Amino acid sequence: MYMKIKHLLFFIPVTFWVACEGTDLIEPDNVSKEQISTQIIYNPTKYSKQKGDVFVKSSLPTTMAKQIPNACVTSIMEYANNKVFGGTVNEGAYILYYTQTYNSNPLIDGVSLDYIEPFVTHFFKTQTFTNYKSAIDAKHPVMTDVNSQIESSAHNVLCVGYNSNTGAAIYMDP
Repeated sequence: MYMKIKHLLFFIPVTFWVACEGTDLIEPDNVSKEQISTQIIYNPTKYSKQKGDVFVKSSLPTTMAKQIPNACVTSIMEYANNKVFGGTVNEGAYILYYTQTYNSNPLIDGVSLDYIEPFVTHFFKTQTFTNYKSAIDAKHPVMTDVNSQIESSAHNVLCVGYNSNTGAAIYMDP
């Protein structure tokens, strides 16, 4: 199966990633994982357009289909490919690849943190970045995990923008 590789910013536990050319990783200098997790888990608000909103792409859909249980990673990958990058890869292609490659069904077990890096980088190029603002300004969405209410688990979202007046992250949560 051939799929064109897209550019995606990627953030997994303890490590921030950006999609593009390299694979070197550094932590952002002004936004921590805990700050983003806290905003997303404890302070979520339904998006409404505000002055100062900056996005990775203009006219980006602000809603998405509700995820299949345990499939937040593949759901976010489909949204990034289709809506941000204009691709056509269906979530089922990601699920099939993961199942065949890692001998695990993400619809039952989710995507293992042990496999998330090689899984995502198979379809998206990653590179370093210094903070969410510079990543979004460079037109790179940031795939990130956030704390989950399920023990020993995380949830995947895609930061697609920020508000320049408030500093709030704008993200897709499947």
